[in-house]
Formats: sequence, C-alpha cells, structure tokens
Amino acid sequence: MGLRHARVLAGMPERFELLGCYDPRRDLLAPGDIPRLSGEAEAIARADVVVVATPIGVHASTVARALAAGRHVLVEKPLCASEAEAQALVEAAARGQGRLFVGHSERFNPVVRALRRLLRDEAVALDMQRVGPCRPSDASVLVNLGVHDLDLAAYLGGGEVQLHGAVGGDDFADVLFETAAGAVGHIHVDRSAPHRRRALALTTRDWIYDGDLLAHRLVRTSRDNGTSTEVPLPLEEPLAAQARAVADALDGGSAREIASGRDGAAAVSLALLAASMCVTSASTEQPSGLRG
Repeated sequence: MGLRHARVLAGMPERFELLGCYDPRRDLLAPGDIPRLSGEAEAIARADVVVVATPIGVHASTVARALAAGRHVLVEKPLCASEAEAQALVEAAARGQGRLFVGHSERFNPVVRALRRLLRDEAVALDMQRVGPCRPSDASVLVNLGVHDLDLAAYLGGGEVQLHGAVGGDDFADVLFETAAGAVGHIHVDRSAPHRRRALALTTRDWIYDGDLLAHRLVRTSRDNGTSTEVPLPLEEPLAAQARAVADALDGGSAREIASGRDGAAAVSLALLAASMCVTSASTEQPSGLRG
C-alpha cells in the first residue's frame, strides 16, 4: 500500500510534493526517482503530511510520533489494533496541530461515491459481502477486512452504528447492525473463500441498488416496476480521489468524504466488539447429539 500511495502522490504534483519514502525493509525499491529516506525520524521531520502504511500493530506508535511533531497524518485502515490506542490517537490529534485521517479508501470506490450522491437521507437496508484471499495478518477478519464495511455502514446508512449480533471466527463472520438514521444491515466477511468478491446491495423506499466494488458497476432497479438501469460512475482511482480529498481538507475545504480519526476509531471499536460477540457466541454453543 505504501508503494501505491507513493505512485498516486507522485502523479499529483499540483497538490503534493513527494519528499521521500522510508521502509525498514532495505530491499524495497522506491518508485521512480523518489528519494529513499534514512528513517522514520527523517520522514517526519521533512514532511507536512505523513502517510503511514505499516503493519497494523505499529500504526499507533508511528502516528503518535508524527502527530506529536505537529504533522498531518493519513494512516492506512484500520487506525490501529486496539480501542485504547485508537482513542489515544484521536485525543492526540485534538490536542495538537496535525489532523488525523484514516485510509478507508472504500469511501472513494466509484460505486460508493455514486451511492453517496444518489441517497437523500432515506432509511435503507444494506447487505455487504467482502470475501476471498487477502494479505496475511495477525488481526481477526473483522479488524482486517470488516472495518471497511463497518465504516461504510455509518457513511451510507446515516450515523452511528449499533451492533445487534455477530457470529463467526478468526477467518469469517456475519454481523447484524442498525444505524442512528434507522438503516438496518448485514455484513459478511470471509478471507478463507477461494475467490474475491466485494458486493454491496442497498435498498431504499423506491430503489434497489446492486454494486460490484471490484468491477466498479452499479445497477439501480425500481421497486415500483422492476426496471433496471446501470448508473454512470466516476472514473477517478479511489486512492487518487482520497488523496485529493485530503488536500482539499487541508486547504480549508470540506472533509466530509475522508474518514477522520474519530471515524477510524469508531470502525475499530465496532470491529473489536463484533469479534468479541463471535467469541461469546462460540463459547455458548452446545454440542449436538442423539438421545437413545
């Protein structure tokens, strides 16, 4: 992800000057002619904005040091590994001069951007699927993958998310939720599935929307007469759209699209709560058997 961010930022010279990259893996090749920095301290010292794309377990320490130095930070999702660390980072950003953004880049998926434009504060039902192999991680599937959809539940469903139940294990889970605006929904994640699928179905009073987040395709069907039409989507790459949103926010524009530190902390808290519900559900299951 760090290499992808570097490529995107290097391609936006009108908004960013990419000063360098640092990775403790010395064999990593920085893209193009981007300088290879000597360490984290140099990266923080030279930057106005620090992009953190390290393993989840070390997000908190690097982000805390960057915020303490007064730098703005864009950190890859999830914000960090624990609720306490997430809250500490939110508080550090509130005390300091730097702003904290979280890379919930699915907000900038063309399907999600189109849905955000089409929805008019309507109560909705959401059904989200995120399955298939992913990069190895020590985090549970809900922390590693589910945070995407828990953030989208609040972003598209309207406000704070309340969980009503979760079942599953380390590699798969199903979550039921409701939002402050009255939307209800279901999230299914499974990193043991053989094929990748990222789907979002959203229902309003008048329409049913079926979105493919991988193929960038959105179909809208009328609940009145069953007529279906394909919705035109924006073409901008999600990471580029996210970077532009960060620049706009730092230049004094709206920050509604980009996930804030509080948004990221909320997604981590929900993912950990859902994971604990899965553990509780598993521990209360009774073995089945036959009576003679």
